[in-house]
Amino acid sequence: MIEQVPGSASGADALALDLTRVTGRFARVAGRVAGGGYSLIAWRVLAELEHSGAARISSLAHQQRVAQPSMTGLVQRLESEGWVSRSPDPDDGRATLVSLTPAGQIALDEYRSKAADRVRPHLEALSEFDRATLARAAELMQQLGDRIDDPSG
Repeated sequence: MIEQVPGSASGADALALDLTRVTGRFARVAGRVAGGGYSLIAWRVLAELEHSGAARISSLAHQQRVAQPSMTGLVQRLESEGWVSRSPDPDDGRATLVSLTPAGQIALDEYRSKAADRVRPHLEALSEFDRATLARAAELMQQLGDRIDDPSG
């Protein structure tokens, strides 16, 4: 339910708050699947590497809002699984870049498939109209995410 934000000239403020709240909760609920003992942050790191390519540990820590030593530990764990690899940063020999490996892509795909399996029966219980509405909403959320993530503004 969208609530009007006091002093808001339009419903855009309330919608922005609701989308942030609802999509965050949906991701957490759908993501509660057998994830092999890994946190949602681990899966988000793999997804970020898939989306944006290689990154420094410091960048990953900043994106996920965790301390750099925590991210270093997570990357070490993901590396021990063969899901990420580290290589020297060509721009700074002191730094390393973390990259998604093919095994990491497979693990991420399997995790997403398990999450989709959790959601699917609930989608099937909806009307065709509601499923079409959600399909359109998913397209719009992708567009919004791309715009928000675009550094050019």
